[in-house]
Amino acid sequence: MEAKIFLEKIKKEFPKLKYKKYTLLEHGWDHFAMALDNKTIFRTPKKAADNLENQLYNETRLLDYLKNKVTVGIPEYTYISKDKSFAGYKMLDGKELKPAQFKRLSAVDKEKIAKQLASFITSLHATPGPIIRKFKVQPTNVKKNYNALVRNARKLVFPKLKKNEIKAVEIFFDELKIVLKQEYSNTLIHTDLKWEHLLWNNKKKRLNIIDFSDREFGDPAIDFTSLWIYGNKFTHRVYELYNGKKDKEFLYRSQLYFKKIPILVMQGVVEGYPLALKKAHNMFKQRFKI
Repeated sequence: MEAKIFLEKIKKEFPKLKYKKYTLLEHGWDHFAMALDNKTIFRTPKKAADNLENQLYNETRLLDYLKNKVTVGIPEYTYISKDKSFAGYKMLDGKELKPAQFKRLSAVDKEKIAKQLASFITSLHATPGPIIRKFKVQPTNVKKNYNALVRNARKLVFPKLKKNEIKAVEIFFDELKIVLKQEYSNTLIHTDLKWEHLLWNNKKKRLNIIDFSDREFGDPAIDFTSLWIYGNKFTHRVYELYNGKKDKEFLYRSQLYFKKIPILVMQGVVEGYPLALKKAHNMFKQRFKI
């Protein structure tokens, strides 16, 4: 979407909203985001479809419910268009918790982040079933997702890999297939707690979490997936502080999900996602230890 088109929609819907500058943020997979004066964020689905617009509206309603249940900062949507196709919230403060930045933090600050993350994930996973159904959170389709992963990897990614890399991925697929058959209790999950969505305010010592567009009703281990980028010690500490239901393969599943990410990224790059294939491939080699 062109910035001017999005701006016109915002102006027409909210004529009293004043701003001096704007920035169109297009790095998301499925949503455009517009920042006005670095104070207000508006989001809209990249593809116009009733189900996507309804998902955005249900996201705003779910977050309104969660704001009094969690101790971290989350988006509070105060602008919702009449047709529910876009919505806006006051920008949350803090900087993206990049691995390099995290590494420089003191042990005290890392512990504070671990406690806040564990508290958030625990509260999120404790969301009752009626609320999950009320806001139409969709269940994870494990079988469909696995089959699509394998099919697309073989078609799009394998032609870019060496024989030993393909073999490593096929072994991974076998491991993942086995672990996905394990029994665990589904919960409301964020699904995408990567560093881009974790904002750390170093002055206030407060964590803010954004982008709930991929929320699902699924394996709670998924919400530990991207924490491995901060290291084993930190991930285990968050897990230790986490008060949700645990099982013996919980962290092992999250590690496999972590290895799956570069496969999905390489697939996205081949399909046109704006990221260098070399960078995605390096991520793959690092996580698969090749």
